[in-house]
Amino acid sequence: SPSGIVLVDREGRIVLVNSHVEKLFGYRRHELVGKLVEILVPERFVSQHPKHRGEFLAAPTARAMGAGRELFGRRKDGTEFPIEIGLNPIETPEGMLVLAAVVDISARKLAEAEALRHREELGHLSRVAVMGELAASIAHELNQPLSGITSNASAGQRFIDRGDVDLRELHELLGDIMADGRRAGDVIRGIQSMVKKGVTARQRVDLNHVIINVAHMVNPNALLQSCKVETLLEPNLPPIEADPIQLQQVLLNLLINAFDAMHDTPVPDRKVLIATERNGDGTIRTSVRDYGAGIPEEARERLFEQFFTTKAKGLGMGLAIVHSIVESHGGTIVAENADGGGARFHFTLPAKPEPLA
Repeated sequence: SPSGIVLVDREGRIVLVNSHVEKLFGYRRHELVGKLVEILVPERFVSQHPKHRGEFLAAPTARAMGAGRELFGRRKDGTEFPIEIGLNPIETPEGMLVLAAVVDISARKLAEAEALRHREELGHLSRVAVMGELAASIAHELNQPLSGITSNASAGQRFIDRGDVDLRELHELLGDIMADGRRAGDVIRGIQSMVKKGVTARQRVDLNHVIINVAHMVNPNALLQSCKVETLLEPNLPPIEADPIQLQQVLLNLLINAFDAMHDTPVPDRKVLIATERNGDGTIRTSVRDYGAGIPEEARERLFEQFFTTKAKGLGMGLAIVHSIVESHGGTIVAENADGGGARFHFTLPAKPEPLA
């Protein structure tokens, strides 16, 4: 995009603008020259702008303005638009001037928002697909509390039919029914949270706790495929800042892939190991290792590409979404063949240290 050029003196008054500034902000040149540069700053930022200008003049160097912050310009009609600004100090016989190059990034922001929407849609479709593959686990998780409710309700009905009602036993039966009802409700809410659309707010998450919950969730599926799920979790890990639903999605995809990879592995050797450990660089490493056939050499470079799959019925989106989620959390993911056979996927995420008291 072409840049709008604004030349400002030490007092913050506009000395010169180019024609692109007129297009960007809707002013004629004579309406800007001689005015304070704050005329181009949104009203909510005007009070702080002289301070930022003073800080720049105290240590003038060529740099981007507002690193790490979102910047906006204000048009003549009061509307705002996102911008990037590069600052360059210029020494002149009359004193220092600051040249500001202004770029309208509205189109880029729209493209980023559209890309984010597509990623969220793909993530949602992937979660729905994962829930389909976990149908056996879901049925098992619901069947246990529902069976308990039916059994306890039948026992209570028999007590009443016999006319031999022990209020203490009836109270215990009703308590068990309520507990099983809450357990079934928790399962259903967990499914709803996985398949609902929208963005979940990130929060401080205990990664080991998420892994234990996911391992419990997939256990019936593992049993159906004669697989064992083992964990080796480093205790007292620091929390991470993450979306817990998306972390579940990462782990579920990796575990389902691990089960599928061991289809031809002898039953006694079918095992998946999930491990966590601290890295020395302030990150936490999580690995999911199977004892299947391993990753074919020709597939290793393309594993995380969209629509690439080695499964006959796969869509090729699972690992691409896993890669996208891990990267969006500031992490990295790697796949490799493990010593002794099988594949290992490991991802690292930045830890969130506890605040100092």
